[in-house]
Amino acid sequence: MRIVQVAPFYYPVIGGVEEVVRRIAEYMASRGHDIYVLTYNRLRVGGKLSLTQNDLINGVKVIRVKPDFIWSSGTYSSEVPNVLERLKPDLVHVHVWRHPHVFQIAKLKKIMKFKAILHGHAPFHILSQVGFITWMYHRMIDIIAGKFLNLYSLYDAYIALTPHEKDIVLRKLGFLNNRVVIIPNGIDPPKTQYYIDESARDNKVLYLGRISREKNVLLLIKSMRHVAEEIRNVKLILVGPDEGLMEEIHNYAKSKNLTHIIEHLGPIYGDKKYKVYASSAVFSLPSLYEAFGITLLEASIVGTPSVITGEGGQLYVAPPNKVSLWAKPNSKCFANAIITLLNDKNLRKKLGQYAREWAQQYTWNRILSKYEKLYDIICA
Repeated sequence: MRIVQVAPFYYPVIGGVEEVVRRIAEYMASRGHDIYVLTYNRLRVGGKLSLTQNDLINGVKVIRVKPDFIWSSGTYSSEVPNVLERLKPDLVHVHVWRHPHVFQIAKLKKIMKFKAILHGHAPFHILSQVGFITWMYHRMIDIIAGKFLNLYSLYDAYIALTPHEKDIVLRKLGFLNNRVVIIPNGIDPPKTQYYIDESARDNKVLYLGRISREKNVLLLIKSMRHVAEEIRNVKLILVGPDEGLMEEIHNYAKSKNLTHIIEHLGPIYGDKKYKVYASSAVFSLPSLYEAFGITLLEASIVGTPSVITGEGGQLYVAPPNKVSLWAKPNSKCFANAIITLLNDKNLRKKLGQYAREWAQQYTWNRILSKYEKLYDIICA
């Protein structure tokens, strides 16, 4: 089967969606399929035409087309239809709802008669995460273009990450229930088993992810003021790239005499991050909406329970009172949930044990075959 995956970015660009695309492509190549990834010749910031136009990476043929227009992470290229007409695919797997290539490929599908899957990646963020202009643009696309795609059956299936995303797609985009398939993201289990003495992780709170407003990190920082009043020698470890927020965090911490309890380690990748998860008593994710929440699974698989808030994929990935504690999105409530886990070792142990079991179902070796089964059904 000749399969083309179309995505905004691909390796060497690194990110959550990019990892999913790479995993699917390399798995399908290993299964003997003829696999292409069609993407844009750019980096997230700048880097237009800085990459190789044609690449072969781990059995995957990568084609990077010239961008005509770029805005934020969005790209339009008039070369997309030309490449697909040349490749003559059996199936096109399209990633990330609302990008221009979603509509280019839908139009071409009617002409070329290939099968097509839309993998939305749940970009249904709330107003406070994306700003008013972007939020209004998203709503307009969802209302107008989503209904159009469904009305003319321009995609044979929609892949949702969670039941929460499936519900949104059914309500907002009008897809029929039998066209929406749930396939979650996956993780790699740690290569080393990390068993940390409980006393070594006492009073350590971890956040791992982008240090950004979108992730609502300031809620966690403000919560730590309350936590520090109740828990002696508490420590907050921030792991991840700063997206312009660390200066504000530092200023707030300084004004509240919290600088001694907050440490920013920067990004940590690969298997090393599991040691950081395992060395922490609590993993905190203050996002009001997560498309999925891969960090919650990474924390769970080493037995670290989480504190979450908001609504979205996080409720599915880290079920409250089984893997996590859920708190209202205010600093006092979020702090109380953290304090509860820090003080109650039995609860921590109970949630941590279930978290290990829960996360096992999301390892990549269990997930990837679901894509091939879907491809076979659609192309039958």
